[in-house]
Amino acid sequence: MRLLSLGFISWMAVGCTNSATPTPTEAVCPSPDPETLTYDSFGQKFMADYCTACHDSSLSHSQRNGAPLYHDYDSLMGILEIPDHIDEYAGAGPAATNTEMPPSRCPSVMGGPLNIDCPKPTDEERTNLSVWLACEKARPH
Repeated sequence: MRLLSLGFISWMAVGCTNSATPTPTEAVCPSPDPETLTYDSFGQKFMADYCTACHDSSLSHSQRNGAPLYHDYDSLMGILEIPDHIDEYAGAGPAATNTEMPPSRCPSVMGGPLNIDCPKPTDEERTNLSVWLACEKARPH
């Protein structure tokens, strides 16, 4: 029973990823900030396309398919709570290309069972994600 408990705790700590070692991309916001990647022009659609089926504030713990509570990407403020975490699991930059998220299986409806292959962002979208997050962290909110 103890081994089962430790395995469950390890799975919960990692969530629905395959690795427990996040890697910062070291992406930076261009200076001056061109403001071409914004929540409205990029972030909201990226999160809706790849993340909010499990990372939405309206989902209960049992509907999140392993996504940690309070890792909610359905608002800019939710994203800004943990931008480095998002970058370390889904972003791309000079130091790393992170493809842990989205996982291999996703729900076809928000909060549903993992019943389809997850859509995957392109390398360009992952790079844009990291640059956008770097810029958002530096912008006044």
